[in-house]
Amino acid sequence: MGSSITTWENVSAYFTFADNPFALVLFAIGTAAIIVGLIISIIRHENAAFEKIK
Repeated sequence: MGSSITTWENVSAYFTFADNPFALVLFAIGTAAIIVGLIISIIRHENAAFEKIK
C-alpha cells in the first residue's frame, strides 16, 4: 500500500483513499448497495416469517 506520507511524526489520521475521488465514490456506492441489499433481505425474511404464522 503506497503512501505519500514520508514521516509519521505529527500525523493524526491516515486516509487510504483520500486522494482518489474515484475510489471514494466506488466505496460509497458499494456500501450503499450492501445496505440496500441487507434491508431488502430483512424485509423478505420478515414477510416470510409472518406468513408462516398466519
